[in-house]
Amino acid sequence: MREGQPVEKEAPFNWKDYGIEPIKLDWELKEEELHFSMPMGIEMTNAVILKPYQTMLETAASELSTDHDESFFAMIDKKGKWLVTTTLKGFSTSVMGLASSYNYTGDIILIGKSLRAMVQAFNELKKQGGGLVLVENDEVIDQIQLPLLGMMSDASMEEIMEQERSFVNKLRERGYTHEDPMYSLQFFSSTHLPYIRVTQRGIYDVRKKRILFPAIMR
Repeated sequence: MREGQPVEKEAPFNWKDYGIEPIKLDWELKEEELHFSMPMGIEMTNAVILKPYQTMLETAASELSTDHDESFFAMIDKKGKWLVTTTLKGFSTSVMGLASSYNYTGDIILIGKSLRAMVQAFNELKKQGGGLVLVENDEVIDQIQLPLLGMMSDASMEEIMEQERSFVNKLRERGYTHEDPMYSLQFFSSTHLPYIRVTQRGIYDVRKKRILFPAIMR
């Protein structure tokens, strides 16, 4: 109602007219590409602050134990041109495969205990055209579709809020303990925050303004 009169339902907004549509990941990802070689990993001290730490994990491993809070981590260019692979401490204890396009650069973040599950999550993310996907035991156990540039949804506010609650609950059940996992995913590449960030050039020391480990060209 508007001024006591019923309001006609507006036609759906055509986002494509403005170049806003699902992301196209027209490249393949192989499990062997996600093996890391650097001795330095990324440690989360809270939801958004990242510090370097020395990892002792076996670099040839394809699956990690759920007895600790270290996971595989990768950030991959949305066009598939480069990637950064390392370990992430403090995100979760038992997330097997998570893929997300939800971050400020729109690049692809993969996190998990299993390289296979991470690739599966990436492939599901590719099918849905952006958003977030959680994989476990070869199945998608939750997802949020963000078909507008991989960052936004055209669903109702109530619907996207319910999807977010479900996704966050599953992450918390699998060991995420910080304030907000959506913040964590959003800020991995944000260079206005200390101490290190993941960028298209590699792992970047914000205070010293230098690359600690370069990205790998694919």
